[in-house]
Amino acid sequence: MKRNNFSRMALSLFAVLAITATPVQAAVTYATDTATTSAIPGLTGYSTSGAKMSGMSVTASFSSGVTQTLSWATTGALSGGVSGTGWGLSLDGDTYSAPWNFTMSAAAGNLGSITQLILNGNSGYTVFDRTNPSWGTDGSAQGVDLWFSDSSIDALVTYSDQVSISPNAAVGDLWHMITVDFTNGPASSFIFYQDTDNDSRYGQVPEPAMLGLLGIGLLAAGLARRNRKV
Repeated sequence: MKRNNFSRMALSLFAVLAITATPVQAAVTYATDTATTSAIPGLTGYSTSGAKMSGMSVTASFSSGVTQTLSWATTGALSGGVSGTGWGLSLDGDTYSAPWNFTMSAAAGNLGSITQLILNGNSGYTVFDRTNPSWGTDGSAQGVDLWFSDSSIDALVTYSDQVSISPNAAVGDLWHMITVDFTNGPASSFIFYQDTDNDSRYGQVPEPAMLGLLGIGLLAAGLARRNRKV
């Protein structure tokens, strides 16, 4: 009996030591804010690349108190991104499987660690497609919830401004905005994944550069007509 009691005590002590010695794993927690719902006419299809999110707003806040908001721009056939002071965010390829690369350079100086990252797709006709409900909205295939390649990153990911395809009600898989609040945000580069879709209105509105060229063309045509009259 004494030996059995001793064995039980030893096993209990070993279990306690094993639990306390196990490192606490970081986790991504998900939340939704359904206070606002935006109705859109439809989606363009299943594949959206980094080049098809022009105009999306990206806001990064750091522990130093610095906050910067930039507008996503196309940088290549399948790529796009933003470049801030000492940091940047880019993606090359299909958002369903391609990584979002958040980079912090030596020029970051005293930015410190990242505390919050906000992606607002409204201005770029970009829609964030979640994993569940699987195949939820008509015209949108399986999505991907935001996750980090580095499992040590601890963050709260909040999806807001729910998206519905008019005239149907929102299903819960499509959203216009993502807010990532970091518990202990990294002070260096990291990678995450998040699927996106395109609002069917994407590309129908001329970009500012195109509008400028159109204006120059109209001005030139007007001058040519004037010269003919003279």
